[in-house]
Amino acid sequence: MWVVAHRGGGALFPENSITAFQSVAALGVDFIECDVHLSSDGHLMVVHDRSLKRTANLDVNVDSLSREELAALNVGDGHGVPALEDVLNAVDARLRVELKTPETLNALIALLERRPAWRERMTPTSFNHQLMRDLNTAIPGLLTGALLAGLPVHPGAVARDASCQFLSLQYGMLNRAYVDHCHQEGILLTAWTPNQEEEIQALVDMGIDGITSDRPDLVIAARRP
Repeated sequence: MWVVAHRGGGALFPENSITAFQSVAALGVDFIECDVHLSSDGHLMVVHDRSLKRTANLDVNVDSLSREELAALNVGDGHGVPALEDVLNAVDARLRVELKTPETLNALIALLERRPAWRERMTPTSFNHQLMRDLNTAIPGLLTGALLAGLPVHPGAVARDASCQFLSLQYGMLNRAYVDHCHQEGILLTAWTPNQEEEIQALVDMGIDGITSDRPDLVIAARRP
């Protein structure tokens, strides 16, 4: 079962920060989850919201600032908004990268074409399933996941249509029968974002394939035999 640190373990460390990514990598998670938007000069920047108000106390949008300007902000750890390249250079870990906008697709393709060795460390996801389909057309062989807020009747068809190997669904909707249904359709199923011990343990007992949590330490503890 994959342990995925949501936004770098946002309940433990400043979310989507270099400090968070380095700290959860030391915990031994399987994936660090992060989000990307484009800066004004076309760089993939690791931040969840389009607005910087919540994380950097600045009432402007990510795409109105350059990479250099974003790096000069403080996102809670004394450092600025990191570029995706900064994260890949700072930690030796696998990343689950959520593409937040369609504009991020070509930037990610360009990055992976420039640094093909990073393809093994990159697992893109999105609620925009067409982005995943287009990404797999451009760069075949990537492990990718389709995010959903609902519960599809035919999860295997949804995953295949998006050219993805796994689905990631909101944890509160899931039960053992649905997990088994996904496995019968030949796909993996992960859940987001339980942060309480009992929620996490229930998913482990269902046989889920991965848990994305702001408390990856609790997920690590729950999966131990």
